[in-house]
Amino acid sequence: MNKYPHLFEPIQIGTQTVKNRVFMPPISTNLANKCYVTEELIQHYGARARGGVGLIVSEGVTVEPTYIYLPGDMSIHDDSFIPGWEKLCAEVHKYDTKILAQLFHPAYMAFPIPGTPQLIAPSHVGPYYAKSAPRPVTKEELKVLIRQFGEAALRVKTACGDGVEIHAAHAHGLLGGFLSPLYNKRCDEYGGDINGRLRLTLEVIEEVRRVCGRDFIVDVRISGDEYSDGGLNINDATYVAKQLEKAGVDMIHVSGGTTIKRGSSIPAPGTKMGTHSELAAHIKKRVNVPVATVGRITEAWIAEEMIANGMADACMIGRANLCEPEFANKAREGREHEIRPCIGCLRCLNGIMFGKRVACTINPSFELVNEDTLEPAAVKKNVLVVGGGVAGMEAAFVAKKRGHHVVLCEAAQELGGQARLAAVPIGKQDLTRVIQFMARRLYDNGVDVRLNTPVTQEMLENEMKKIADENLAELILTTGGTGFSMRDCMPEATIAVTERIVPGIPEAMRAYSMQFTKRAMLSRATAGIRKQTLILNLPGSPKAVRECLEYVISELGHGIEILTGEASNCARK
Repeated sequence: MNKYPHLFEPIQIGTQTVKNRVFMPPISTNLANKCYVTEELIQHYGARARGGVGLIVSEGVTVEPTYIYLPGDMSIHDDSFIPGWEKLCAEVHKYDTKILAQLFHPAYMAFPIPGTPQLIAPSHVGPYYAKSAPRPVTKEELKVLIRQFGEAALRVKTACGDGVEIHAAHAHGLLGGFLSPLYNKRCDEYGGDINGRLRLTLEVIEEVRRVCGRDFIVDVRISGDEYSDGGLNINDATYVAKQLEKAGVDMIHVSGGTTIKRGSSIPAPGTKMGTHSELAAHIKKRVNVPVATVGRITEAWIAEEMIANGMADACMIGRANLCEPEFANKAREGREHEIRPCIGCLRCLNGIMFGKRVACTINPSFELVNEDTLEPAAVKKNVLVVGGGVAGMEAAFVAKKRGHHVVLCEAAQELGGQARLAAVPIGKQDLTRVIQFMARRLYDNGVDVRLNTPVTQEMLENEMKKIADENLAELILTTGGTGFSMRDCMPEATIAVTERIVPGIPEAMRAYSMQFTKRAMLSRATAGIRKQTLILNLPGSPKAVRECLEYVISELGHGIEILTGEASNCARK
């Protein structure tokens, strides 16, 4: 029986029918290559479509070439981008999922790469971190930009996209900046009161509709409240929503906050789910087009409640779909316990702001070859994992998935390690769900989990002796095993074992216990899918630390963090 009948009910958006109300909002990935669609982008969005999402709104897609939002963002400013978009749309459509491109001009929030001209804005006002003020965009330039929005939308339609989202929220970029009194200080027809500030967005909508017709979804994203003194409030947003409906939009995506006021538009961990839902509910009562809500909707039950209670017509579920591509399918099939839980940590945001590819603390599967696409190991081994914290559980799961026989030993009476302690503070409750999820995977996949089982010399010499004298065995010591020393437990076998983990390890390094991060566990267990990052606990002298550091970097090419006993002696590469 479907526990979420409202969430998985079809919905009409304009002239098109979407199969359910689990929508995915724009989340930057930095997976594009010089603004072009890549195979990784296709697989990324394809995985969410295959996972059951009804409608996907892509990350921001720029409409002209001069101003770049992020180093790896997407664009569709000329026809050369159409073939890539055709492939992307075809992949998503294989699963009966709709896809909209979020059209965006970064304006005064563009990435200042060398050669970029002075940034443009509604007026001479820019974000607090800007090194210099932007210049006001001219009315002649606005005419060109309006045309470019229309041309970009037409290319999306040519590529078989289902529509576009016009980004006018968060006081962000060109349209969001024009709409917000925080940035728009103009005194011409594009400034002043709310009608003047809204004018540019309405003219963009008119142009998009003119060139693309009625059978093309036009969605507009707005902030229901900017949560800032002097910014837009719910009364402003309600009026804006009514004008958007009159302009012929098919859906209104109600968010909140600004990109400058930290935590307002993208809520932090520990904040309430459905952060902006009350804004959406207020607006929904006053318009007749579908209204979508967004903001920390990480579980299916809260999405069902908001739709059933009339607060929204659809839920934009972003980070939860990033963390668990099969979120929708698992919820619909009653397999919620198998959903990889999003903890709202914003790791997915932090890296991309510095030009790095998207990543997730809980889901390591952001490569084409990943945890979800592992192939069986050519040689099956006996693997002993010492420590049942997050790193140990991940290592044990991946090793088991590759076909190895895995024994995980945990000295405590429960799995979780330090994550259990980390879940205690206020706002950290979601970490308990991570422990539950990871532990359940071990039992479901047949890992031999042994609680209340400290690894001793006697165990290694007897039951676990294969680790020392057989090539078909591996030992993985995780960060939780701080009291475990391979030298103390198995002095004769230590060198043999560690050399199979890191071949050619020098004498200076053999005396120390080796510890691994979660990512290292994944890379080790998957035989080099990712570049290893080792964390070595080295209580020795700075000279020994330097020797180990220089060896690992020069000979092995691994990323490494070496910690000595004193903070002043820490070295990071």
